[in-house]
Amino acid sequence: MGRFKLVKRRDDYYRHFTALDIGTDMVKALVVRRDKKGGSVLGVGREPQEPIAMSGGAIADIESVIRSANRALEAAEDMAGLNPPPGQAVVGVAGELVKGFNSSAAYPRTRPESKIREGEIRNLLNLLQKRALREAQHLLELERAYGELDARLVHSAITGVRIDGYPVANPLGFQGHNLDITVFNTFAPLTHISAIENVVVELDLELVAAVAQPYAIARAAAIDEVHDAGGIFVDIGGGTTDVALMRDGGIEGTRMFNLGGRSFTRRLATALNITPEQAEAKKLRHSEGLLGPGEEPQVADLMTADAEVLIRGLVLCLDELSRGERLPAGIYLCGGGSLLPEVLSELRRGAWAEGLPFVRQPEVRRLSPTDIGGLTDTTGLLTSPRDIGPMALANHALRLEADEKDVVNAVMRRVLKSLKV
Repeated sequence: MGRFKLVKRRDDYYRHFTALDIGTDMVKALVVRRDKKGGSVLGVGREPQEPIAMSGGAIADIESVIRSANRALEAAEDMAGLNPPPGQAVVGVAGELVKGFNSSAAYPRTRPESKIREGEIRNLLNLLQKRALREAQHLLELERAYGELDARLVHSAITGVRIDGYPVANPLGFQGHNLDITVFNTFAPLTHISAIENVVVELDLELVAAVAQPYAIARAAAIDEVHDAGGIFVDIGGGTTDVALMRDGGIEGTRMFNLGGRSFTRRLATALNITPEQAEAKKLRHSEGLLGPGEEPQVADLMTADAEVLIRGLVLCLDELSRGERLPAGIYLCGGGSLLPEVLSELRRGAWAEGLPFVRQPEVRRLSPTDIGGLTDTTGLLTSPRDIGPMALANHALRLEADEKDVVNAVMRRVLKSLKV
């Protein structure tokens, strides 16, 4: 009987996990149970952040983040009613210094008639990861205003393998002249990642995965049509806007810039000479269409001006991500900032897209929780685009088991272990 209880506790430990979204304005926590065909959300917790907690999407005060995260966790765990609560967590990583990009390498084989072996893949991945680390360090060195920054790998995934141009899931055993592999890597400064790890440890959780938030959102929300045609995913948070580009069946890059919902709040507070708390409440009422006719026009004009600034930042991001190649027309918004009507209306005007290499006029819509596959919300509380972030993290955690069974990704893990990145 004792052994049975031990096995049951172990099974429960691996069956349940927490998705933790540490945002600038809000910490969001989901308690999730793994099911046969996906996962079920059993508990939801949301807790406002203290003003000093975050800066540029990164943790600025560890203790205040721990306090907010702990309250969000307690609310989600109480709702889920699990005893003991989940011990594992997947955490999102965001911020303007997080760099995500594709790296590709081609390996011309001297003996194309021989079957591809693991050693060939390992050598090619070694080359790719060393090159990616140098590129990430170079990108961080360009951020001279922040001082010396050491790049650390957050997440790595193989997004494409081709043999003589033919896509394959597992190249082992194939023959051919050329082996091509594409890997998506996310890097962040060491200080950024260590702060997240400290928060997770203090919350008495085991960090099973850290993943770039825009990468998780793009992967979770990309249905087959989007996966084939490509898409641009824009998460407008409190402090930053995170962008992910999906093209040619894979995620090519992610970028973040330091502009989000707090900028709209500050604009209101300054223009109307009110406190930030009053401005935030007014902004939310405006988003819900609850302002009176005496206030609405002035607030709408102020929000339109900030929406135009945010879109200029998006244009710069997309110009960098496009690398001169065609951009997909589908643009998908999420995050609390996407609820401002001016953001959606200004994007739909389309004039901002002139000069960018879109395949056709962009089509913009907000994501909803129903766009995230593999999750069932048993709480009824996940109803808004602001809930997409933690749901995408949960979706990522549910995919980890399948990713671990993938042969090529298993080789990747051995390569990363040998490189100690």
